[in-house]
Amino acid sequence: MFDRFIDYVAKVAPDKIAIRSFEGSITFAAMNRDINRLAHALLDVIDNSSEIVAVNYKQVHIHWMLLMALSRIGVASASVSSNSEIAEKEIAILQPDAIISDTLFDIDTAAKIHVLDLNWYDQAMKRFKPDPIYTLYEPDRIVRVSIAAGTSFMRHRIDYTASMIESSVIRMITQEKISWSLMSEIPRYPTLLPTLAFGSFHGFLCYLSIWSIGGTIIMADREQYFAAIAMLSPDLMVISPAQLQLIAENLPEDIPRQDHLRLIVVAGNFPNGLRHFVQQRLTKNLNVTYATSEAGVIASINIDQINHDDTAGLIMPWIDVQVVDDQDHPLTYGEIGNIRIKSPNIVQKFFQNVQDTHKQFKNGWFYPGDLGILNEEGLLRLIGRVDELYNFGGDKFYANKIDAVICSIEGIKDAALFSMPDNDGIQQPWLAIVRGDNFDIDQIARILEKEFYNLPDVSVLWVNSIPRDEEGHVLRNHLEKLAMQYIETI
Repeated sequence: MFDRFIDYVAKVAPDKIAIRSFEGSITFAAMNRDINRLAHALLDVIDNSSEIVAVNYKQVHIHWMLLMALSRIGVASASVSSNSEIAEKEIAILQPDAIISDTLFDIDTAAKIHVLDLNWYDQAMKRFKPDPIYTLYEPDRIVRVSIAAGTSFMRHRIDYTASMIESSVIRMITQEKISWSLMSEIPRYPTLLPTLAFGSFHGFLCYLSIWSIGGTIIMADREQYFAAIAMLSPDLMVISPAQLQLIAENLPEDIPRQDHLRLIVVAGNFPNGLRHFVQQRLTKNLNVTYATSEAGVIASINIDQINHDDTAGLIMPWIDVQVVDDQDHPLTYGEIGNIRIKSPNIVQKFFQNVQDTHKQFKNGWFYPGDLGILNEEGLLRLIGRVDELYNFGGDKFYANKIDAVICSIEGIKDAALFSMPDNDGIQQPWLAIVRGDNFDIDQIARILEKEFYNLPDVSVLWVNSIPRDEEGHVLRNHLEKLAMQYIETI
C-alpha cells in the first residue's frame, strides 16, 4: 500500500528527486519504474503462502526498493539488521514467513531464506519491464511489521494495517508543518538526512512522510553524515539525543553552522548542555518530539518554548494524554504519575503476547511505561521510565536524573545508574561509567553527596560504552548482566 506514495508523486511530479547520495540522484519516475521491475521479479521468488517477508539488505537504497516492491505485490514487510547476530534475535520476534537477504547467513529460523544479491538485483532491473502492478487498498490488511520495546524493555512485534500507515503519515506531515510555524521560511519539499533506523516504526515513517509530499531522502552511511551535511545540503534531520551527542563530539571544526538545517530531536530528555552546543555549532532550528511505535507522535515543541530538560512537548490535537496513579485514577495537574495515551488508530496489542498486552493496553488506553507531569496547557514533561524509578533505603530516585548529573562531570564520557542486589537480596545503587580525560573519582563522590545526599553508597562498574537501544534508552538490564559477570570474577 505505501508504495502508492511513490507512484502518485511519480505521476504528478516525475522529475522531482526522490533519492540523493554521493553516487548521484534518482527521480520519482525512475524509482517507480524500478519498483515495478522489482515487483515482477519478486513474483517469481515469493510464493503465495508468504504473508510477511523480512528484508535483510545492507545497501539502504536496495533495501527500500525491496520494501516498496513487496508492498506493490501485496506482501507485508519487516526490516532486520544487516548484522547476523542482531538479525537472528529480530527474526525470532518478527516470525516472518520468508527472508530476503543479500548474503547467506546461518540462523535458526523456520522462514524460507532467499539470497538475492546485487547481481540478482541488477539482472532483475534488466530482465523485467516496468509494467504497472496494482493491488487493492484494503484498510485492515497488515502491510508492515515492526519491533517495539515495552515497559521492561522486552521487545514485541507490532502489526500495522494500511489505514494505520496512512493516518500516521498524514499526522507526521501535519506535525512537521505545525512544528516549524515559527520559522519565516520552510522548504516546500524537504530534504531529509535520516538517522533513525527504519526498522523502527518512527524511522520508517520519516522516509514515507517525506516521499509522500515529493521530498528528497539523502541516503548516506553513518560515517558519511558530516560530509552529507556539508555537501548534500539536507534541510531536515530526525535524530535521537544519543545520535546527536555523537555528532556533537565529532563535529569537525571547519563545518560552519547550518542555519538552513532543521533538527527534530526524538527525546524524552534533551540535556541543556547538548542543546546549547547544537544551537551554537550546528543549527539554531530545533524541535523536540515525543513519539512511540504504538501511538506515533504524541507531543512536540519548539526549542525556544522549553523550560526544562525533560520537556516532551505540547500534546498533538489527535491525542489524549492523562497522568494517572497506580490505580489508574487521573491526577491533578503538576503531579507525577503514569502516562497513558488514547488516539484513533493506536496499536491495540502486541503480537502473541497476552501478558504484556494486558499490562500496557487497558480500556482503550496505551501505557508506554513513562512517568510524567502534565500542566493545564497540555505541556508534557517526561520524568523517567516506570522501571527506572528506583527505591533505595526507602527513598525514590529517578535514574535519568542521576545519569544527567554524573554525565555533566568533567572526565566522564557517559554514565548510567542501575541496581544490583546485595548479599541480603536488597537492591543497591550501581553506576556504569565510561571514563574520559581528567577523570576524578573523588569528584563523583562529592557531586553525589551534594545532589543526592540520601543515596546509599554507590558501587562502580567501568565500561567501554553504555548499551542503548535505537532510541537512545539505556539498557539497564544489560548493565546488570555485565555487573553480575564482573562480580563472578572477583
